[in-house]
Amino acid sequence: MSQLGIEIRHLVKQFQGANAVHDVSLSVPDGAFLALLGPSGCGKTTTLRMLAGLENPTGGEVYFYGRLVAGGKQGEVVPPGERDVGLVFQSYALWPHMTVYGNVEWPLKIKSWTPDKRKKRVQEVLDLMGIGHLARRYPNQISGGEQQRLAIARALVNDPPLLVADEPTGNLDPNTSRVVFQNLFDIAKHEGVAVLVA
Repeated sequence: MSQLGIEIRHLVKQFQGANAVHDVSLSVPDGAFLALLGPSGCGKTTTLRMLAGLENPTGGEVYFYGRLVAGGKQGEVVPPGERDVGLVFQSYALWPHMTVYGNVEWPLKIKSWTPDKRKKRVQEVLDLMGIGHLARRYPNQISGGEQQRLAIARALVNDPPLLVADEPTGNLDPNTSRVVFQNLFDIAKHEGVAVLVA
């Protein structure tokens, strides 16, 4: 088995005896941009949630760089907070009482980064996403596309090896959707982060 990247092997998830995900296997190397395609209800979101640790598989295995983080038969489960996965939700899930800067800085505060290191990293990520000039605004003061880029920036600030995005452009118009997808593609290409979208 490769020691590099994210691997899922024969992944299965059942709800009340019915398969939501059945025998899915794939590898996601560093810097890859991968989209899961299929009709509504085919298991795309459930697969992402199992990668992130928000759902436990019924069967199969999930490996991060050769480390087993979830295995249905073995019962091995590494908690979400220990997987270092960046999550981008369709609803954005932004903190309305925090500024753009504060939303992105918060994960680094939780990890006890020093103020100087936080400031440098937050500004890097905001600039990468093209929203550095919005740092002092609140989420309700920026557009939907800017909110989505903010959600991506917050997921990226910890420099995770994997960023998963569940319908990241579902609430956006076609032109803004293209910009957000280009942002995600650029993150994979230039930051070396594996990006998996559904």
